[in-house]
Parts: sequence; structure tokens; C-alpha cells
Amino acid sequence: MRAVLQHISVRQSRFAEHFVFDELQQNRPLEQVLAFAPRLAFWVMSFQDVLRLNAQRVEDPELAMLMLRHRSEERGHDHWFFEDAAQLMGRPLNLTEPWDRSHESTRDASYALISEVLRPMDDRLRIVLVLTLESTSHAFFSRTSNLPQTLSHGKRLKYFSNHHMEAEEQHEVFEEQMEAMLLGMELTPALRAEAIALVDRIYAAFHHMFDGLHGEQHPPVVRPEWHPQQAASAPERTLAVTSL
Repeated sequence: MRAVLQHISVRQSRFAEHFVFDELQQNRPLEQVLAFAPRLAFWVMSFQDVLRLNAQRVEDPELAMLMLRHRSEERGHDHWFFEDAAQLMGRPLNLTEPWDRSHESTRDASYALISEVLRPMDDRLRIVLVLTLESTSHAFFSRTSNLPQTLSHGKRLKYFSNHHMEAEEQHEVFEEQMEAMLLGMELTPALRAEAIALVDRIYAAFHHMFDGLHGEQHPPVVRPEWHPQQAASAPERTLAVTSL
């Protein structure tokens, strides 16, 4: 399992090189730097269901309790997002906007990530899924937390600020518990390959999502490792859920 955790770290480092993170370092008004933020709305809404559906499908009681605890710690973060989006846009985000064409990359990636949760999956892979999602959050919020905390009109942000990063850091104990459990588990070569492939699919979906955040300025890149049609047609493998 150590090889899987190392692979997550490698993919996180690669994701941190995405052009969106480079643009977060530019010396511009905060409203301009985070102008892409509303395009994350569909994923922010979907994320809560991803955690819920994943937790519901964990069969081992101890792991299920960990997943439920993680889900409870993530509740309410979506409210922070919509408060920040309203501040950045100068108005509340319209309910229909996440279905605009400019949000397509976010929707495509979100559907792909939801499809991962709905696959028959070993409990250990469900832990890998959560740890991979957490690693993408760390890559993103470690950058946004370094931005100025206050908009030009004096309003402070929550989702895109230290406020959120501090909440994410509270998950470290939870993540350490999951990692410790994983390190004590042996994976068959086939299951290890499944875990690494799962990590790759999740990160490919996030790359696709972030490729589309700036619309025409940076058109989405169709990466050879993933695209929406491929995700939809990927063969499913049924794995026996073992006692952990």
C-alpha cells in the first residue's frame, strides 16, 4: 500500500504545476485572480454527495465510522463557497449557471468522479479515493490560503482563505489514521494496480476540470489518459470486499 500512497503524492505534485496555480500568484485584485471560482460550483455541490455515497458503500464498520466522521467534518464548506462566490461576483450565483457551457469541464469531471464512487469497489479502494480527493484539496487550498484574505470592498473570504485551510488541517489526524490503517494492509498485485489506476483517473478528471476554468483563454486540453467519453465507457471490475 505504501506504493499507492507514494503515487498519490506524485500525482499531487504534478497537479500543483497546473497553470491555474501559477495564475494564483499574480499580483492583481483578488476579484480578478479568483474570477474562475464560480466555475467550480458544480463540483463543490457534487463533492458532498461523493462523500455520502462513498461512506454508504463501505462495509467494514471501523472504516465506515472513519468515513462518516470525515463527511461530518466537510459539511458546511459548500456554504462558504457560495458566500465567497457572491462576494466575488457582486451577486449570488444563479441556480442555472452551473449548467452553462463555460462550466462543462467541471460538470464532465464531476460526473466522472461520481461514477467512481458508484463502481463496485473494495473498501480499501474507497479509502484511497478519499485520500486522493483530500490531496487535491491540499494542493488547491494551500495556494488560495496565501492570497490576500480581503476583497477590495473590505469583505473577507471563507472558502478561498486561511479559514478553509485551517479546517482542512483539522483533517490531518483523520488522514493519518486512514494512512496508518492502509499501511497495515497487504494488497494483491491486481488490487494495487486498481488503486493506482483509480488515483490516475481521479487526478485526470481534476486536470480536465481545471483546464476548463478559464474558458476561451485556456481551452480545455483533451489528455490521452482521460476524457469524458472514455470515463463513461470504462469497463467495470467487480472486486470482492474483504474483511479489513
